[in-house]
Amino acid sequence: MNVALTLSDFPDRLSPMVVKELRQGLRTRLFGGVLLTLHLMLVLLTLMSGGAENAAVVSGWFDGIVTLVLCIIMPLRGFSAVADELKSGTLDMLALTRLSAGRIIFGKWAAIASQSLLLMLSILPYVVARFVFGGLDLFGEIAALFYKWLAGVVIAALIVALSTQRQFWLRAVVVFLPLMIGGCGAFSFIMMSRMGPGTSSGSMFTFFTKAGGGSVPLLAVGMSAWAIFFFLSLAATRIAPAASLLSVIKRSVHLLMILSLLMLGWLTSAGVASMAALVVSVLPLLMMDALTERVNEVPSVYAAFYQRGWPGRLALWLLAPGWVTGLVYSALLVALAVGCVGWTRSVEEAKLVVVSAAGVWMIAALVQLFPTRKSRDLLPPFIIFWLFVNVVIATLGSLMVMPLAMKSSTARFTFALPQLLPAGYATAQPADKAALLDLGVLTACIWPVVLLIAAVLAWRHARPARQEGWRMIHGQKGGPAV
Repeated sequence: MNVALTLSDFPDRLSPMVVKELRQGLRTRLFGGVLLTLHLMLVLLTLMSGGAENAAVVSGWFDGIVTLVLCIIMPLRGFSAVADELKSGTLDMLALTRLSAGRIIFGKWAAIASQSLLLMLSILPYVVARFVFGGLDLFGEIAALFYKWLAGVVIAALIVALSTQRQFWLRAVVVFLPLMIGGCGAFSFIMMSRMGPGTSSGSMFTFFTKAGGGSVPLLAVGMSAWAIFFFLSLAATRIAPAASLLSVIKRSVHLLMILSLLMLGWLTSAGVASMAALVVSVLPLLMMDALTERVNEVPSVYAAFYQRGWPGRLALWLLAPGWVTGLVYSALLVALAVGCVGWTRSVEEAKLVVVSAAGVWMIAALVQLFPTRKSRDLLPPFIIFWLFVNVVIATLGSLMVMPLAMKSSTARFTFALPQLLPAGYATAQPADKAALLDLGVLTACIWPVVLLIAAVLAWRHARPARQEGWRMIHGQKGGPAV
């Protein structure tokens, strides 16, 4: 009897949060409906693929349906994963079970990833059948199916991170607008590539592998793993207790990732320039994460750094929770990116990296200048300001740049806003590019100065907590904490 129970249940090694979410997810009508509908459609498409005259069209529908399920439908199951727990008040009850914030978030994501993996494995027989009927590249098709699942679990991590926000409309705007645009574009690309002569997802995978070398798949898997860690740690920060030191782990991993990418570019044929471009592309995300943490006023947090002597006090300025240390951390990341881009590419591109970073500092400064600085979570106001500045103002400014570009005139007003300067620089006359870029960099540097002033005030406000943390370690001996 005990053997039957052991074989029919999840092993004890699994996290209880993963088991709970998996049981609930597998029993829902949505998962069963998606599974049955997917297999009915794939059976029909597999039967239709026997004819050579419609093989390309059927293959396009096959890839489109699989991409829709793995990259959109399944990840969307995490849309309210944490928000429902927050609204019902059950998150505090989960914390009483000694489950950390990271394990709770990981359990939410792992359940979705496991269900997506189950769907992906159930699709493999149809891939083999298409290989038998149509002579497609079997290993290329399997690799493409794996990358679709990988992209889906990364999107699922992003949606789970956004589910920590209570505002339904904010989650809807951030999730559905990019998914609608990106999903339609990806579906159209797959359909067009399938209808083209001799193209398939497997052959496209083979092309990119040959073009970029054997390190491309490993780099894609590695960056996907880091992206999953980034989004899940971002979500865990939103629900973690104030005494948590999750920022130490997060920022250490992010810094190690950047250094590893640059070292990989140095040691392999990928090149430092391409790795530096990859670092620049993820830099705004890292800055956003560091600049949206509230200033910590728990003495035990600072005591954990003080008890390690001067190395701990030095690490406090980079790794301690809070957006004040996040400003120092983001400045370090920007300095690394600017140095690599300036060394491997050009000084002009390095200046554009400074402008791009200043755009993120500008959003963080706006959050601190308005009453939004008192918010319990700084991420929602940061997203709102980002949407307003980048979507509304930058779009209107770009529309004003277009007529000037058609008249071969330089849009000099773009220097005033970091988000507009790249468009103005790209359309400026060759003789005006250098002056416009220098003026834009000078103007953009105002925002980190404004944010620095706000950081000094916030750091002074948290001084009693640091002093109490110092006394917890040293008693009344030694100088006061800074």
